[in-house]
Amino acid sequence: MFNRKSNYLTLILPAALSLTALAGCDLYAGYELNPDAYAKQTEAGNSGDGDYDFDLEIEADTSLLNECEFGRVVDGDTIIVYDKDGNKLRVRLTGINAPESVHPDEEMNTEEGRQASDFLKELLEDTEYVYLEYDVEQFDQYDRTLAYVWIEEDGEYLMLNEIMLSEGYAEPVFIKPNLKYADYFDDYKD
Repeated sequence: MFNRKSNYLTLILPAALSLTALAGCDLYAGYELNPDAYAKQTEAGNSGDGDYDFDLEIEADTSLLNECEFGRVVDGDTIIVYDKDGNKLRVRLTGINAPESVHPDEEMNTEEGRQASDFLKELLEDTEYVYLEYDVEQFDQYDRTLAYVWIEEDGEYLMLNEIMLSEGYAEPVFIKPNLKYADYFDDYKD
């Protein structure tokens, strides 16, 4: 249930974003996305075989992880998974924002958004399971599941949210009360 403040934000935020778009402002002008991330990972010996070499800081507390079957990538910050009961979940990666690539208004979609989506698709290409970690609020105003999403690689857990930030495909977004990793994500600001 949303309180009055949340309802106010859900009305004002979309209106502000729409006005920004109508005014011709590029919401993603500050993004310095890394179009060479595939090349970077390939040079490190990673050609889609799942053996990645990312410089990450956050370590998983496996007692907090919820295993889900991976379905597909929607875009650079949203995936589809299936929980242990077979329920389909649309998962928004908490604490990050990638440029648009599947917005109904085609003018909102960007090349950077397509690159972010493609990167995440390649990263998850052979993934069968992902692991969700929740923060304070588990759902957003669009009823998407909010989670830090982890993958397991040779016994090591890697957070997708942090990978997208470290590779330059997303920017950190700080939305209260989901601030568990805000200090880490803040290190990825421009």
